[in-house]
Amino acid sequence: MVSHGLLNSGKISAVFRRNGFMTENTSATAQPQFTRWSLALYSGLLYLFTPLILLYFWRQGRRNPAYRARLDERFGKHKIPDRYCGGVVFHCVSVGEFLAARAMIQRFIQRHPHTPVIITSMTPTASELIEKTFAARAFHCYLPIDTPTAVSRFLNQAKPLSIVVLETELWPNLVHQCRRRKTPIVLVNGRMSEQSMRGYVRLDWLFKQVWGALDFCGAQTESAAQRFQRIGVPADKVDVVGNLKFDISCSEKLRNEIKDYKALFGERPIITAGSTHEGEEVQLLKAFTSVLKQHPTALFILVPRHQERFQAVAELVEQRGFKYVRRSAGVPVLPTTQVLLADTMGELMLWYGVANVAFVGGSLITRGGHNPLEPLALAVPIVSGTHVFNFQEVYDQLDSLEAVNWVTADDQLDLVLERLLDDENAQLKTAHAQSLFAQHEGATDRYLDLIDDFLERSGDE
Repeated sequence: MVSHGLLNSGKISAVFRRNGFMTENTSATAQPQFTRWSLALYSGLLYLFTPLILLYFWRQGRRNPAYRARLDERFGKHKIPDRYCGGVVFHCVSVGEFLAARAMIQRFIQRHPHTPVIITSMTPTASELIEKTFAARAFHCYLPIDTPTAVSRFLNQAKPLSIVVLETELWPNLVHQCRRRKTPIVLVNGRMSEQSMRGYVRLDWLFKQVWGALDFCGAQTESAAQRFQRIGVPADKVDVVGNLKFDISCSEKLRNEIKDYKALFGERPIITAGSTHEGEEVQLLKAFTSVLKQHPTALFILVPRHQERFQAVAELVEQRGFKYVRRSAGVPVLPTTQVLLADTMGELMLWYGVANVAFVGGSLITRGGHNPLEPLALAVPIVSGTHVFNFQEVYDQLDSLEAVNWVTADDQLDLVLERLLDDENAQLKTAHAQSLFAQHEGATDRYLDLIDDFLERSGDE
């Protein structure tokens, strides 16, 4: 991993002093400014389309009623308890970003037990998981729609010392108002694919100034750092800090749960398909039908990515004639059960852990893939489609170690799954790729030091 200086210096604060971040002489006028016309045009369009956004929430509510709840939060009209204001806001747009940030936020709270913490998201699924994880120690709410009035209401209440955004989720009015208030906004675990970069370049009339107004951008990789610079982040405000997803911690509790479920399932061959999307389950169930001919006792654990699709996937499994149970029903998995629909949240690592083979979803369709490091951490052989642009560099490293079993055509999926189930050494072949974790460990500590530095400087102003 290459660094522009931050990782090699050993003293993050020295980098900030050298670059002039959040020093006594920093002023709003010294930073990149938003042009009035671009921000006004963007805000006007957003106000215009707000009814359509509400319609989207209403339609999503047909599958997941949580989308219709707490709409006041979408406009910043809710009350944030005073004890959570005046600290740090962590924004994790959805489940994936929150899972990547969870250990970092937990460690931050341990470091700063008296600092208020607000965690925002955009989806009910992430909301449920955040509230389950942090209970009363952190306050959760939805980040409001990015209109000037909604953002202003939120910031007026939250009064953050700093805002920490995960991966790429930046909004023009949020960044603009943070700049006006001299509230530092920091991007951590930043990722930027070639495809995403091209999209931002097409909208550089607006987003170039958004990226330019960041106080700091911590990138996962050197290539991501270079792409951030190409879309407007100043070179002295971006550095390679690392990928939080390499700092996976498999707790003793998780390992005990995995052990218990393995004992429950016995010697059955198990395939787990994690974070699947519409269009993938059909292919997976078709492949599993073929697998059952060679492995009649096999169990297929299906974990859809989005909560609002649980019912539709259950209906699909039933239509295909499988004997199945839903995790949420609390019904035991019998020896005759063919499919376990894991329709609960926060248990993906458990289901990867009990498997002989793990398929990582979002990769058979042009979704960009999901995190393959989760099954790798448990030494479970990985199967993936080729659409992995959201995790391209991670997959490239795994591929160089021959730790990915690629599916390049629909009719290959069953063959790949059967081959891995028949290979007694498949898990050992995967385990050697776990050396990647040692090569990339430490990102959590580096990001925490980064946040601490901004927090200290915000408090000194």
